[in-house]
Amino acid sequence: MSTAEVVQSKARLSDLLRWESRGPGDLDNAMRRLSRRHGVDYGTLWSLRYRTPKRIWADVYTAIADAYANEIERQRGKLDDAATAAEPLLGSDRASVRAARTLSGRPARASAALVDEDRQ
Repeated sequence: MSTAEVVQSKARLSDLLRWESRGPGDLDNAMRRLSRRHGVDYGTLWSLRYRTPKRIWADVYTAIADAYANEIERQRGKLDDAATAAEPLLGSDRASVRAARTLSGRPARASAALVDEDRQ
């Protein structure tokens, strides 16, 4: 029986692999890229994926948790960049732009008014 930390690390690794994978057959390469990027041993990731251990070392648990948090932040940044790119085309009041801003956790950009109130 696995501990809660093992189950949580396995779920986080599964999400990381899903986000990193470029398609069918790329799982091993995605695991190697994650290993290099986040400094977690490839063998550890492989064994967590295919041979679930009963216990997990604290440094591995925190490394996977940090990698997960970094990836979430990277995805939020990409979402914010997409909203920034779409805003001039669609307008800041468009529902999709507002939703992207809300999900990214970043405040909405102040839209430039066509008429400056101070110069009236």
